[in-house]
Amino acid sequence: MSLRIGFVAIIRPIFKGDSPAAALDSLEGLERLAANNGFEVVLPELPTGPVHAATGSPLPRFAVHDQASAQLAADQLAAQDLDLLLVQLTTFATGETPAPFLRLPLPLGLWALPEEAGADRTTGPLPLNSLCGLNMTLSFLDRPPVEREMPAKWFYGSADSDWFRERLTPTLTALRGLRALRGARILQIGGTAPHFYGLEQEPRLPGVTVERMELTALFERVARVPSAATEELAASWREGSAVTEEQLRRSAALDLALGRIVSESEYDAIALRCWPELPDETGTMACATLARLGDGAVAAACEGDVMGALSMLALQGMSGEAALLLDLSDVDPERGALFWHCGNGPLSWSAGATRLAPHFNRDGVGTVRDMIVRPGPATGFRFTAGAERALLFSGEFRDVTFEDGGYDGVRGWLSDIRWGKDPVTPRGFVANVLDHRLPHHFAFGQSDLTEGALELCSWLGVEVLEPVPARDTL
Repeated sequence: MSLRIGFVAIIRPIFKGDSPAAALDSLEGLERLAANNGFEVVLPELPTGPVHAATGSPLPRFAVHDQASAQLAADQLAAQDLDLLLVQLTTFATGETPAPFLRLPLPLGLWALPEEAGADRTTGPLPLNSLCGLNMTLSFLDRPPVEREMPAKWFYGSADSDWFRERLTPTLTALRGLRALRGARILQIGGTAPHFYGLEQEPRLPGVTVERMELTALFERVARVPSAATEELAASWREGSAVTEEQLRRSAALDLALGRIVSESEYDAIALRCWPELPDETGTMACATLARLGDGAVAAACEGDVMGALSMLALQGMSGEAALLLDLSDVDPERGALFWHCGNGPLSWSAGATRLAPHFNRDGVGTVRDMIVRPGPATGFRFTAGAERALLFSGEFRDVTFEDGGYDGVRGWLSDIRWGKDPVTPRGFVANVLDHRLPHHFAFGQSDLTEGALELCSWLGVEVLEPVPARDTL
């Protein structure tokens, strides 16, 4: 779904610069950005206001000039399902005019223009005083009578300027993550894997709900899948296979049952207790099925890990691509940190050909997706402590072969690691993970999403874990 960004201009018509033209130019620039970045600009529709003193031009219909017109615009925009509200202080204005917008429980951007936007000169009467207005407005955000709880982000420059665009880009990434989490419904099937105490956390984010299903209900759904449907799906899998036809059919039955559950109730993510009961009851492991759910953009976490599913969902929203859930399994000072899991990787993460194989620890039981993680930048992320805190790191997955890529399953060596924005050695990374006592699942998003993820956490009020200095040895 496209992001919806509200835009309103504040204009005091006594300022001599051509503020109506500056606001209209800003709207045109914003709409050009919208066309190229997948968002929609939403405007208030206001009655005709006063004319501009110096030019005689009417104020644009999306511009406010006093507290009453600002309140009318704020009421309209509050009903528009916005992801962000951009308030441009086209001219200086005292606090009563921006206040109705500042009180809205929305992500807020406050935008100032350079003086050149309102005049072709740098002498004579001050044209806009926009930057001063931004400065003053930011100074009282957390003071009475505003007392805004949610953060606000400032922007400066024309819509076509590098500075404005550089600040807007991570904001759009963060907003897509927020939209993915807003109203998210996660289905946990069977609870967490037995005695995986660190995965038993529940999210405490407003609007996120966790629904439950017993494993027995899933097993009943698997048993009811028609054999013709399993035969058809098994025959359509186009990956190299080292499992038997019977194993493929069993995996197909689980695949179809889980896919139907997700589609019927439109769940955004699932967290499945994938062992020990499931292979005993269905004769198959869930790894390849969870991988295929990821192929279809469903965040699917192993071992009943709800917080892992939530973290994957945020990453998928930010990147627009499938997320991946892995364990930290080894460390090497030269190669980096080895991330691995049994066989749950979506195809978009694969470095090349994949194959379907038996589970590494269950002789003769399929089916997992055996693959190397494709080389390139990636972002690791995990909500923890009920989503009050988050781990954020990034790096480059190395270009390796099947022979040198790690153990059977989904695997990749992450190098050039940064904890937040701080470079850390592979050993320093592992030491920090262990010293922070983090859960053992790490969600990965495709590409470097660091700036957007930092902003996502800021909008949510989530603390990003800091690295501990000098953690270079185990």
